[in-house]
Amino acid sequence: MTGSNPARPHDCYRCGATIEPGHVYGALDLLDADGDLRVLLCRSCAAALRDFLD
Repeated sequence: MTGSNPARPHDCYRCGATIEPGHVYGALDLLDADGDLRVLLCRSCAAALRDFLD
């Protein structure tokens, strides 16, 4: 669930924090009504989601 190198800055889908290249982040592949959607989460939001799912 975690990666370490987005190619460019992205915003965390949950809290809006900027994820810079080289930062650790969480990536989720979700399916919505229109098809595939990739969501990036900052490290703390990914940890919170992991804790919730456990």
